[in-house]
Amino acid sequence: MRPTRQKRTSSSALVLSHLSGIKRALLEGEKRPAFLEFLRQTDDRRGLYTLYDHTGRLYYAGKASDLPRRLDQHLSDRLADSWDEMTLFFLSGSADIAELEGLLVAAAHPPGNKQRPRFGSDRRKELQKFLRQDAMEQIDKVVYPHKIRPDKEENPDTLSGRITPKKLKSLKQAKLATVLGITRGRVSQLVNKEPNKYTVLRRYIQEAGRRDSVLLLLEKEKAD
Repeated sequence: MRPTRQKRTSSSALVLSHLSGIKRALLEGEKRPAFLEFLRQTDDRRGLYTLYDHTGRLYYAGKASDLPRRLDQHLSDRLADSWDEMTLFFLSGSADIAELEGLLVAAAHPPGNKQRPRFGSDRRKELQKFLRQDAMEQIDKVVYPHKIRPDKEENPDTLSGRITPKKLKSLKQAKLATVLGITRGRVSQLVNKEPNKYTVLRRYIQEAGRRDSVLLLLEKEKAD
């Protein structure tokens, strides 16, 4: 058999080549020797692979230093009865296959992957802290306006006033839901989440940055 050469790729490319939509039968049927020989001719057999079930759904994503050998193992391991098709991504030596695998698993959530992917730092706590701080600043502007430094004064066009439980109670939940961009059921859930009605809803309005929208609705209802 005449050797098959890989196409030349950029020296900076992470993915050298790929094989998509390969049926499992190529690893089990009479074409198995030819298929394995084709894979062995590649310059670098390390990379990522994805396995799909009989419906075409992504079931598992993994990495391997030797893709042909790893796929052969999946014919008899715990995934043996879960896939019918595969895609292979042959990666360059500069590619961090563990990090790329983690990114793929985190983005697609294949049901066959049981371990939590590890890559980069998780910034959710930073986001939560930032949102809490922003919410407190918004509340301070309403409750403690005398504490606002001159360089942090509100835009003169910003509506003034307090959103009290009494004012919220006067609004129809359907209109409030429209202004907040959520369902009426969600509004009702926020209203009744704590014994002190409307406390959670007021906090939600502040954190969602909808204070002015609600004040505008209150002004409109008052005018009507």
